[in-house]
Amino acid sequence: MTTQRTTPHRSTGDIPSFWRSRWFVGFLMFAVASLYMLVTEHRAHYLSALPLILLLGCTVAHVVMRRGRAVDGQQPNRHGPETHHGEHK
Repeated sequence: MTTQRTTPHRSTGDIPSFWRSRWFVGFLMFAVASLYMLVTEHRAHYLSALPLILLLGCTVAHVVMRRGRAVDGQQPNRHGPETHHGEHK
């Protein structure tokens, strides 16, 4: 009669991934503490940059929204020959 002995080592499916390990918990705690220190210590710097960021955001939005328009302020006529204010050709 043969008896099977259970092996003390784990199979490859039982090995915990990084996301469930002690290393990840330590990394997560370090990242949260670092983020807290970064936000509290540099508040004056990033609050003073908000108007510049808003101005740059508006400029970028303006450029993106104007894409495809003519330079002189007129939209290009995409539907055939050009007509002027009610003229029909």
